[in-house]
Amino acid sequence: MSKHTDDLKAQIEHVLRWESSFHWRKRDFTLLSEQIWRHTQERVPTDELQAFWQSSTIPPSASLDSLARFVDYLDWADFCQRNRYGAVEADDETRLMHGRVWEIPMRWVIVICWLSVVASILVGVLLLWKR
Repeated sequence: MSKHTDDLKAQIEHVLRWESSFHWRKRDFTLLSEQIWRHTQERVPTDELQAFWQSSTIPPSASLDSLARFVDYLDWADFCQRNRYGAVEADDETRLMHGRVWEIPMRWVIVICWLSVVASILVGVLLLWKR
């Protein structure tokens, strides 16, 4: 089952053409949920999607059906049956356009903040020393 779920994730990521799912945040899962709703008229909760991608929790079969329909399969069983030997390429009609989301990693934000604090202290010391 995990090979099929990994294939499903890979096909959804291929269709979306977003950045790596390793970098997805809550808002990305919310956007995915909305896109699934627009394409299939079926709801998949954001928390379920996030758990599926980040902790490999297998969602309920109804959600798997919705995710399979999102990448143009009839349902989860159809997806598993047609993907015995790997991923199926998505055609241009199933591709969704989404601009890349650029985020600064948290460690860089922390480094920049510390550097600005150190620079401020140095400027203050230099100003006092010049008096």
